[in-house]
Amino acid sequence: MAITQAGAVGTSATTVYTSSGVTAITCMFFMNENASARTLDVHVVKSGASAATTNKIVKTITIDPADTYVVNLEKLVLDNGDTIQCIASAASSIMPTVSSVTL
Repeated sequence: MAITQAGAVGTSATTVYTSSGVTAITCMFFMNENASARTLDVHVVKSGASAATTNKIVKTITIDPADTYVVNLEKLVLDNGDTIQCIASAASSIMPTVSSVTL
């Protein structure tokens, strides 16, 4: 099992995980470090594509100050080069952590 921490999510599509080989995402955590509530969109993006409405899996979820939003999946299987991309309402507030396993 691997843990990936990519740094803060920006206000434009920010890649928080890139699959190398075939991997399965087991869980994702998004912690709001800010004193204000922030919103977050999460996209699962095929290799070579961009974040769009058609690949959004979480839409404008509000994360309260000092709270964490957990996406607890059975498994989300990604192919080589597929990414998890996020967009936050403010930069430097949402800190992502992704747990994955190589298949």
